[in-house]
Amino acid sequence: MKKITFLIFFLLPQILFSQSKINYQLLNANNIHLLLQNIGNMNYRNYANGGGIWKLIVRDTVIIFDQGPWIIGKINNKIHLAFEQWSGNYSPGPILNNIAAMQYKPEDSLKYRIYKISRGDDNSDKDYLEWPIEFGAPKTKDGKPKLFQDQMLWAVFNEYDPAFIYKYPWKDSLPQTPIEIQQLAYAKKGNSKDEVDIFSNIVFFEWTIINKGKFPIDSAYFSFWTDIDFGLNAIGGSGIREYNIPQIDSTSGLGYLWSNTTDPQPAVGYVMLYGPSVPANGAKAIYKGKERPHYKNLEVTSNDAFFGGGAGVPYRLSTSTAEAWNIARGLYTNGIVKTNPSENKPTKFTFSGDPVTNKGWIWNGTYTGGGAGFNLFSGPFNLAPNDTQWVMMALVPALGKDYKESITIMRNKVKLLKSLPYDSLAFGRKAVMVGVENRKDIPMQISLEQNYPNPFNPETTIEFSLPKEGRYVLGVFNILGERVKELADREFEAGYHEVSFDGSRFSSGVYFYCLRGDGVNLVKKMMLVK
Repeated sequence: MKKITFLIFFLLPQILFSQSKINYQLLNANNIHLLLQNIGNMNYRNYANGGGIWKLIVRDTVIIFDQGPWIIGKINNKIHLAFEQWSGNYSPGPILNNIAAMQYKPEDSLKYRIYKISRGDDNSDKDYLEWPIEFGAPKTKDGKPKLFQDQMLWAVFNEYDPAFIYKYPWKDSLPQTPIEIQQLAYAKKGNSKDEVDIFSNIVFFEWTIINKGKFPIDSAYFSFWTDIDFGLNAIGGSGIREYNIPQIDSTSGLGYLWSNTTDPQPAVGYVMLYGPSVPANGAKAIYKGKERPHYKNLEVTSNDAFFGGGAGVPYRLSTSTAEAWNIARGLYTNGIVKTNPSENKPTKFTFSGDPVTNKGWIWNGTYTGGGAGFNLFSGPFNLAPNDTQWVMMALVPALGKDYKESITIMRNKVKLLKSLPYDSLAFGRKAVMVGVENRKDIPMQISLEQNYPNPFNPETTIEFSLPKEGRYVLGVFNILGERVKELADREFEAGYHEVSFDGSRFSSGVYFYCLRGDGVNLVKKMMLVK
């Protein structure tokens, strides 16, 4: 009720004032449906109880109320903050000529929308035709929209427009921050359960953060903020979203919420796959899928948990720049050092215990309220003028017979995601242009692509291209060279082809797949992990 009251009395004026500038699109390729806006948050107003639902649970259950990226750091020794926290704080569009787009060219406000591209789109689709390459939207070498997985949303927003500076419940004034953020969200098509295709229940996010100012941003932190709700009836009928408990698995960069008082008992989390990159001799970072020598990707360096329902210090939202600076550095909002009560040692991670084994720091209260969530921080790093950072994360919900099994499933999904290379996560294959299914060009030579995903459990896809028609055989072999499955033995037309392999009847291990025909014999390795 307190969250609803806040939205009505304090956000409604902003909603009405900004409705012509703010728009949203629905990411709905798979079981997770997210209403994302062009100001970096979710449009929770168009769903009854939140901005994200999960169709795998009966009644299309809400699992997320809101989310958004943060950047906090110092400019000329003064703390600056770009952030989203219920209703947003960002302005649509990029920063142009050192001015926020909505100030510089408000007549182009329709260009500052959120764009949606799905596999098979072409120039007959408005967003495809007007794809904003000039603002940084991803493109192929020939200038076409570059598709990630099967569906993607792209938007750019900034923290440089005084008309969008956050007011309530912030206690101090926020200076303009010359931060531009390009946000990419994408998903693979599917409606299967995890055991068939985990990508049917995952959404990926990428953020490119640019310092458009004249001065460096020092001691900066990236943070992901989210208010996770389970739109489920509590056991005993006492209400909804009353006991969703924040938790952190710092070793894997996974923040999540779980509950043992709802029916069913899902776990909903976000994992940092690639954090900001900082100099490190001899190391290699991943930056937008490319190796960056002598850099490393930062892990999650601290987290903060907050509760709704009027929770006080230490488990409440930040309401000032000083409090945000405290939690970025791993302190409580009031600046007090956190102590892990299970070890009686200082820590930067709140609720770092294990609910499955019931060991470590776990919330033992009776109420968290409808505003429960967390920040995941990664830093510090420096941003020179016109410098960029890049972060990749994934939304990973899971559902088992109870909360323990849900958390275990979620951890296994995260483990698999972190074992896959970037190209498998972002494209499921080599990067292709929208509408690849309708390509009429003929390949110059026979090629056999790496299967995706790889490792896989239990299904994977194998692609190959043929310069001319003919009879080809595609088979799967074990490490002894024994054929365990024949996938195809027939006439194929010239062009691009894909075949699925279901390894549910086979044990974990290394396998090989072989394409034979027209005098060639191509072999690649794949791994089945159960």
